[in-house]
Amino acid sequence: MIYVIKFIYQWVLPPACFVVLLVWLAWRLTRKSKGLSAAAGFLAALLYAASIQPVSEALLRPLEYRYSLSSTGTEGDCIVLLGGGSYADVPTPEGWQGQVGDAAAQRIIGAYVLHRRTGWPVVVSGGEVYRGDGQEAVVMQKILISLGMAPDRILLEGRSLNTTENAAFSAEILKERGLRRPLLVTSAFHMPRSMAEFNKAGVSVTPVPVGYYVSRSPYWNALSWVPSAAAMRGTAIALKEYLGLAALQFR
Repeated sequence: MIYVIKFIYQWVLPPACFVVLLVWLAWRLTRKSKGLSAAAGFLAALLYAASIQPVSEALLRPLEYRYSLSSTGTEGDCIVLLGGGSYADVPTPEGWQGQVGDAAAQRIIGAYVLHRRTGWPVVVSGGEVYRGDGQEAVVMQKILISLGMAPDRILLEGRSLNTTENAAFSAEILKERGLRRPLLVTSAFHMPRSMAEFNKAGVSVTPVPVGYYVSRSPYWNALSWVPSAAAMRGTAIALKEYLGLAALQFR
């Protein structure tokens, strides 16, 4: 009964309800305008495909599993942590200065665990992308300190507004500090583009992907074929990364 209820209300919520409305509109327009009916049907099919788990995973999996989680016991001398969005004007625990999104939280955990294991300094990279977001580097710095990390082991890079600038400005800090073997911590879906940007900036990094959105092998059920906001978000994330990789080829 639990799964039946989930199946029903998933069709009532966006984006599934919009797919149903478009299909209904295509049917109603059949007699009035075949062109408009076909357009509505095409939009329904496109929205459906973009918001189901199999399609979302098919797009995300090649990105997330392009780089394996390397053995990082002794190979390196520092950690580079990339920001992934923050919020400034929200209630926070004592000692924090804003909070981060789910992707950035996974990155922070990964970098902190590596630091605890190695003692290496962490370059925290990310500026204030939009007004009200807060400076990502500062937000992440406060969280790391609240977890017990020494402030002098955190190197702030608070100017970057995208992955290209993450790489370029972090490279400047690494050069100034004489750090030559950084471990790069970012979301698994973001790692291919991040690796390409750091290579373009002349920095050789060891990938440490974290925060996977999809499992290595597909595990689908009846709900996997019902449109969902989570699947649509995964599709949007993957398409953004592919567009970013394509843009790198033209730069």
